[in-house]
Parts: sequence; structure tokens; C-alpha cells
Amino acid sequence: MATDLSHPPTENKKPCITCKWLQEEKILVNPDGQVLPCCYLGNTSFLNESDPTSGRMWDQEGFVLNEYKKNKEDFNLNNKTLAEILNSKWFNEDLPKSWERYDTLPMACRTFCDDAEV
Repeated sequence: MATDLSHPPTENKKPCITCKWLQEEKILVNPDGQVLPCCYLGNTSFLNESDPTSGRMWDQEGFVLNEYKKNKEDFNLNNKTLAEILNSKWFNEDLPKSWERYDTLPMACRTFCDDAEV
């Protein structure tokens, strides 16, 4: 479901995120060992890493993705176990907390998983 970004949410409106991948207990593991919560954030990662001139920079996606990128080695199977990654503060606290407000919500989460936008 696409979100019409030309009409930003009101100040009082809050996101209602239903993470489809979390509900199905799925994650994305890229061929390089990078672990991401879903293909939507994985696609964002690919776009930003492969084409920095695209204008879609991490800082526009919200602080939570900045934290992921700054510590991306900690979310790679070449450096940590899957259990360590999935039990990390980022996966269990930082990302879910970002779903509480539109100004911290990653655009991919808003576009694909925000039931409030329906």
C-alpha cells in the first residue's frame, strides 16, 4: 500500500505499525551477511549504499537507520551471531520505538506497514 506523502499526518496522529515480517518471524539476510528486519529496509539500504547521489540519504530516513548504519558491522553475520544480532538493543528497542512517531518512523515502515495511513 502506498502512502500519499503530499498530505503529512497531523501532529496528533500517530503511526500504527504492523510489521508483517516481525509477525511472520522473518528477517532478511543479504548475501554479504548483513541482517535486516525486512526486505523494505533492505531495499532502502541497497539504494543508499549503491547510489549516494540518489538524494535518498540515511539521515532523511530517521535516526534509527543512522544508528543501524553507524553500527552495521554489529548486524553482520561475519562479525556477530544471529542470536546476538536479533537480541540487540537496535532490533528490540530502537526500531520498535521509532514506530511511535512520524518524525522518527523510517519511510519504508510508513509506506508498507502503517495501518494508520489506510
